[in-house]
Amino acid sequence: MTSPIERIVYRSDAVALTDGPVDVSRIVSTSVRNNAKRRLTGALALQGGVFVQVLEGDPDALTALMETIETDERHRNVRVLARWPVQAQLFLGWAMAMVDTRALSPHHSKLLTQTGSGAQVTGVLIDLASARLGSVI
Repeated sequence: MTSPIERIVYRSDAVALTDGPVDVSRIVSTSVRNNAKRRLTGALALQGGVFVQVLEGDPDALTALMETIETDERHRNVRVLARWPVQAQLFLGWAMAMVDTRALSPHHSKLLTQTGSGAQVTGVLIDLASARLGSVI
């Protein structure tokens, strides 16, 4: 029997800890290391000052990571859009894909940052990570 897998999707307002921009490359490199240890996969986007992330893996590991994110000074107003059990990880092979959102249409940008459901955000991020709408950085 395989272990249960869940997917969680959240948005948060990005907070720069210095006068400069949010250091996304540092966040991603740390996330890749930590997520690989926890066997978590996912994708992260920063669009218009909003972090959008899909995470997948063991439910307890996801809960622990969300508790860390909710107390992280780089995030404000963390909003979980959805959390549900899944049969398989969509982002398998990506401990943390950082997707390039520069080429997004206004419609897809709004889905990510404002109106999209958990499933819609997941769809946009998997398309970005698969380079169907943009590219992985």
